[in-house]
Amino acid sequence: MRKVLLLGASGFVGSNIAGELDRRGYEWLGVGRSRSENGSRIVTLDDESEIVTFLRDRPIVINALGGLKPQDFVIDFDGAMEEFWRAVQRTLDLLREGSPSLLLQISSAGTVYGEAPGRPSDELDAPAPRSWYGRMKVVEEALYQQYAHEFNVMFTCARVTNPFGNENHPTHGLVDVLIDHVRRDEPFHACFREGACRDFIYAPEMAKTLVAMAERPKPGVFNVGRGESVPLAQLIHVLSEQAPWAKIELGTANESDVAVSAVSTRKLIETYEIFPEGPSAIEYLKNKLSQVNR
Repeated sequence: MRKVLLLGASGFVGSNIAGELDRRGYEWLGVGRSRSENGSRIVTLDDESEIVTFLRDRPIVINALGGLKPQDFVIDFDGAMEEFWRAVQRTLDLLREGSPSLLLQISSAGTVYGEAPGRPSDELDAPAPRSWYGRMKVVEEALYQQYAHEFNVMFTCARVTNPFGNENHPTHGLVDVLIDHVRRDEPFHACFREGACRDFIYAPEMAKTLVAMAERPKPGVFNVGRGESVPLAQLIHVLSEQAPWAKIELGTANESDVAVSAVSTRKLIETYEIFPEGPSAIEYLKNKLSQVNR
């Protein structure tokens, strides 16, 4: 069993992957914003010698780094661009010190594909991001793919849809943010286009899928999601029914917001025979709202 270097181990996606690696008995080293307090399982990019030593064993590298959010490019475009470029270049400099057996790059399906072309987006569709965040995701994919080509490293890109259900990050992602606002009795600003929909995937199931992909490496791009889109208006409807006291304020969507985001997971299923399961976003939302005491 190969070792795993997990970049972004303490983040929303990375922490789910870390839990799955533990469940499967992997030896892994994580890279996060701060060192883990109990032991040295998670280090920072400043711990270069430790990371380079680990890389010499030709581990699988799973790159779940993603500190920036779409709004960061709106609030401070120059600052966000600088942070993005600095982080990517620093990570690439470290990876050049070793030669991993596989680079599994975690990307964002919805922001990379942009508006669905009248059908679920598949891996052959050209990226059409509407936001600068999405455009930088496309650039990020290309830079890591170029590195993999130059150093003869197998490159797999997993374009993940909208995860939900990470108990360690209960305020990340639309579904969990909705629940959090109800719990704190705070207004939720529903700002999306008419007919807007998203593909959601249960975070623990996402982690199982990504680790399974790392175990049976195949080159190329793969969509990772549930394969079905949920109208955002349906989420709001469930919220109104389950928590009639919830404060919902309608607003105007940003020009760069995608309306219809839908992806095909056929390639993932046919290549890996993986069928992501777990609760749907609606089932999860109903269950969590039923536990809210007012």
